[in-house]
Amino acid sequence: MVSSAVRSLTPWLQADPALLPGSTAATLGNTVCRMAPLAIERPTLGREPAIAAAVKQLVAQSLRLRSPLGGWPADLPQTPDNLAPYLSEETGELLDLLTASTASVPPVSTLIPVPHLVPHLLWMLASSGYEVMRLIEGVQARIFSPQAQGAIRIVRLVPVLTLTLENTGYALDLVTQTDPVPALYLAEDIEIQLLENDLDGQPLPCGDLLTQVAKQVGYTQPGLGALLVDGCEVDALRPFQPWQNGVLHLRLHLAEMEALVPSQPYSSHSEAMPDALYLPPGGKQSAGTTVSGFTLDDFASTLVDGPDDATAGVLGDWLTFTDERWIQTFLSAYAEQIVAQHLPQMLPSPEGDREELCSHVTYAATDLVQGASGLFKHTFVHEPVLVADLWPRLRWHLAQSSERVMQLMGGVSAQVLPPGLSWQQGSLYLRPLMQLTTHNRSWIVDLGRGRLLPTAPQALPAEAAVDVADAPWGPPLTVVDLTALVDRDLSAHTPAIAALRQGTPIHLHRLDAEAGCQAGQLILTWCFTLQTTL
Repeated sequence: MVSSAVRSLTPWLQADPALLPGSTAATLGNTVCRMAPLAIERPTLGREPAIAAAVKQLVAQSLRLRSPLGGWPADLPQTPDNLAPYLSEETGELLDLLTASTASVPPVSTLIPVPHLVPHLLWMLASSGYEVMRLIEGVQARIFSPQAQGAIRIVRLVPVLTLTLENTGYALDLVTQTDPVPALYLAEDIEIQLLENDLDGQPLPCGDLLTQVAKQVGYTQPGLGALLVDGCEVDALRPFQPWQNGVLHLRLHLAEMEALVPSQPYSSHSEAMPDALYLPPGGKQSAGTTVSGFTLDDFASTLVDGPDDATAGVLGDWLTFTDERWIQTFLSAYAEQIVAQHLPQMLPSPEGDREELCSHVTYAATDLVQGASGLFKHTFVHEPVLVADLWPRLRWHLAQSSERVMQLMGGVSAQVLPPGLSWQQGSLYLRPLMQLTTHNRSWIVDLGRGRLLPTAPQALPAEAAVDVADAPWGPPLTVVDLTALVDRDLSAHTPAIAALRQGTPIHLHRLDAEAGCQAGQLILTWCFTLQTTL
């Protein structure tokens, strides 16, 4: 679940609470809506073997046609309409299978408290794109406005949930869960230049960036489409009020924060024991450490602490993936995931052109994994990539596989009972690790923070019992059970990332070594650790 504030963002909020136009966020936080359920979970249609095979075949043929070696006429633009005739057989087979499927129809409406809706909306936004996740966390950008004059600021994407009831409106910043601060919003005509990692650094107006973000979200998380465009009609119930008709919207803004990132935004964890499995007999821990629920900031706390760390050691070297089969699996699987997200919209209905929708979705999906690098592209596997830029991308690909995985990576409040020990309380973390190995060296990079580790962290034993406090986890599980859930999500939604557990060959371009380019291997592993508290 998402806590009431995001620690890394609250130091940047400059508005005086007394100046806010009423506590609209508090009212919205106590509101219940009757509405059509959002498509939060990835569609089960895509996991039906025949339909999954048809999606794979459609994506593969589209990638072949659009590749430089596909023989596409140079004078014919590659557009959805031009590609459609060459994909008619694959498209028809997929649509026929969808017609014959017995997909269940979701309930017409359900009661959803707004606080329960917030973490799902954040997950859907964050999983829609690497750049979207980074913008929600906040990134450094150069702002070309009359006031900033090219100064470097922190810019973040502000998703605002609004509820309009007759003549009354309420708004909630999904990240801080407070009233929005419009005074911080950047005008759409102001140009900004993203500066961090390998984010596309081309200056562009804020309005154009927001348009591209909304388009990306619409393609990768179509369940948010209605909220972003026309809004969703709801029946809303507020305290001391009768049921009322209203419209729920999701608005996106870019906000300018302070000039520099707070030097220690995560100081609330500074006294915690990050890798402690248990407190030894008589052991003590510093007071003042608290355990919070899952926040996007918990996930964002995986950023490196300072600019000097970003290029330390192997993080400053370049890496090239060399297994073309793994590369193609990685690219194809992501494109297939995008197409699968739209399968419910391709079911037979009296409205819309199913063939046209399928053509446009397939085009958009393959466009994300082909061509030159750019905004929202996943083509980094095709060219040398700085290790400092690689780890946050792998982190995102892991986290976007499911809301459960992202929640565990961010940390959940839990009690753990290892065999032979007593119950321990703290934050349970899924710890993904990237191991880079050459013939004479090995490095472990914590994908949680992008730090080099001397050894792997102390993992919880497989048979330890885990009782997660955050809903909706239900009865206690063992670490083996939790690991199986994670493995299942990764295998189902990011198979190429899951395959990295067996490793993939790479070339490591070591700038500080005499050998220069060295053959090696990249392996991903993950385990569970407990950050204990008193």
